[in-house]
Order: sequence, then structure tokens, then C-alpha cells
Amino acid sequence: MAVLTFEYRAVDRDGSTRNGVLQAEDEGAAARALIAQGLTPIALTSPRAPARARTQALVGRAERIAVVQELATLLRAGVSLGEALPTLADSYAAQPAGPALAGIERTVRGGGTLSAALAASPLGLPPYALALAQAGEASGELAAALADAAVQMDDERRSAQELKSALIYPTVLVGAGVVAVGVIFVGVVPRFAGLLRSSRADVPALSRAVIEAGVFVKEHMAALGLGVAALAVLVAALLARAATRAAVVDLLARAPVVGPWLVKAELGRWASVFGQLLANRVPLIEAITLSTGALRLARLRDDLARAPRELERGRTLSSVLAEMHWFPANRLNLVKVGERSGELPRLLSTLGAVEIEAARVLQKRALALVEPAAILLIGTVIGVVMVAVMMAITSLNTVAL
Repeated sequence: MAVLTFEYRAVDRDGSTRNGVLQAEDEGAAARALIAQGLTPIALTSPRAPARARTQALVGRAERIAVVQELATLLRAGVSLGEALPTLADSYAAQPAGPALAGIERTVRGGGTLSAALAASPLGLPPYALALAQAGEASGELAAALADAAVQMDDERRSAQELKSALIYPTVLVGAGVVAVGVIFVGVVPRFAGLLRSSRADVPALSRAVIEAGVFVKEHMAALGLGVAALAVLVAALLARAATRAAVVDLLARAPVVGPWLVKAELGRWASVFGQLLANRVPLIEAITLSTGALRLARLRDDLARAPRELERGRTLSSVLAEMHWFPANRLNLVKVGERSGELPRLLSTLGAVEIEAARVLQKRALALVEPAAILLIGTVIGVVMVAVMMAITSLNTVAL
């Protein structure tokens, strides 16, 4: 077999992120080589990366979670890993995850670890799930570690689904309003264009502007439609880039209404992942590095990325977090109590649950403002158009009298 060159990003035992290049026969061998060096693989890219990316895109989030959940269930039931993987590969043979599971089985059967096989597979598991799998193998509690990973992944999926569901009605409302305004501009307003040419009417400036806008939209409807379609394609292409999405999220995090909700959600997810990693005996520095890598907000990620260096100097986690001013004092008390009592993993999970619940409350408040704001905006536009038309008609009648 030909030797391939792989670029990797991994976390060492001190929690530092390392990038480099290595050569191996395949992705599984590359991942095993990194594990043997004491590194936790986060990303592997190779000449096969395009095919790997396509496979990963085909494996949906729900299917990915189901694979991890079912593997954890089989292991908890006493089924060996050597038996569980072929069983899963057979059950998912006709689904996108089937080839990935078959590759994982081959890697493990060839002597590789499950964590290395998962890292090299196109399943697209998040870094904390890979770290949990590696910690579970080291502690002999692989089933529990995979179950924790599945729970966290499912929490993220449900949060995203709740947000999408909550946005359905406002989206439909805004869409219906845009269609209504478009129909008025194309079908109603241009009918009054004759008033602009009438010598008997002194058309007000507002009416003249609205009627001219309606005539322009009707005459250039095809060009405007193509422009809107091109703009939609451009926006979709930009949002397909991770850097653009991160910039949008970071911008929204600074907004007065949406910002607190996004920050709370990010803090809750970070604390939950961090707590789960510690509960599965992942070293503190490595755990905080991995959990920070799962964040989307650049400001929060950059602040927490400095925490490992401060912890290496002997400082406590609570004191480091207090300087960042992300958590209120009453929430930091949970971290302080956890450090003193030795129950930091459990209290971090509690902190995560509290922050996530607070984020959901803020989410409901933010979304509750979307509907009246949309109704007010659409009503204002339609009202201005109707007033402009009535003023034009009134001006004609006044001159006639």
C-alpha cells in the first residue's frame, strides 16, 4: 500500500494544540501513530479529504448520535467491542454511516484503538467525543464514556432543533409579509401611474415616490428577481464557510437581545462538556483545551484558551474564570465549591445545566420579540403604501372639485 502524507491537528498531554505532518498507509494508521505519541487527534486531512468530507456530510447528526448511543448500549449489555462493531456495521450497511463503521471495524480488528478509529473515520464526531472515547478506553469505562458523549451530542442536536422550530413561525410571517408587499407593489400601485401624468392632480411627494417605486418594480421584475436569486446564492455560499458563520455568530453575540442568549448557551455547553471530560478522567489541562475547541464564539474561545497556561502556573480554575467576567459570581461559587470538595466534574455539569436553562429562557424572550417586530415592520410598510395611494386619489378629487 502506498504511503500517504497527512496533516494533523492534535492535543498533547499538557493540553496544548499541536499541528504537524506525518506519513502513514491510511487514516487509521495515522491516528494510531498519533495516539502512540501521546496525542489526541482532532483533525486529519489527506489526499482523500474530499471523499471523506462528502461521506461526513452524508452522515446526519441524528444518525451519528444513534451510532454512538447504540455502541454504548451494546457495550453496556456485555457485548464485546469485536462483536459490537460488526453488528453495527451490518445494521447500518444501507445507510451513510455503514462504510464509516466498516472502516472502524477494520481498524480495530487490525489492532487499533476505537478512539483512533473514530478519529480517522468520516463520522465527524466532535473532539470532546473522541477524547471521551480515549479516556474510556484508558479507564476501562468505555461504555459509560460513549454514553456521556452521546448525551452531550444529543443535547446540542435538541438545542439546534428547538431553535429551528422556534424560528418557523417568524420566518413564515416575514415571508408572507414580503409576498404581500410585493403583490401590492406589482399589482396595485402601478395602476395609479396615470396620476403622475395627469395635469389635474397635484400628487404629494410621498405618493409620487411610492407609485414610481411600484412602476419600477413591475418594469424590472425579471432583473430584480435574478438579483435577489443571485444575492441568495451568494449569502448561501458565504454561510457555507465556517469562518463566515463564526463571524456572524460573533457579531450576533454583541447584539443587545440575542447576545446574552448566545453567550449563555455557549457557556452552558462548555461547562457541560468540560464536566463530562473530567468525570471520565481526562486530565484537567487537556479537558479544558478540548472543551474550548467546541466553542463557536471567538471572544469566549480566545479567553478560555488562555486558561491552560494560567492553570499550569498553579492558579485555580475559579480565579481564572473570575478574571474573564463571563460567569456571574453566584455561578462561579459552584466552581469554587467543586474545587474545594473534589466534586468539580459534577458541579461543572450542574453549572452547564443552569446556564443552558438560562439560555433557553433568554431564547424564548428574544423570539417573543421577533413576531411583534415583524408584524410592526410589515404593517408599517403596507400602511405607508396605502396612505400614499389614498393621498394620490384624494389629490385628484380635490383638484376636480
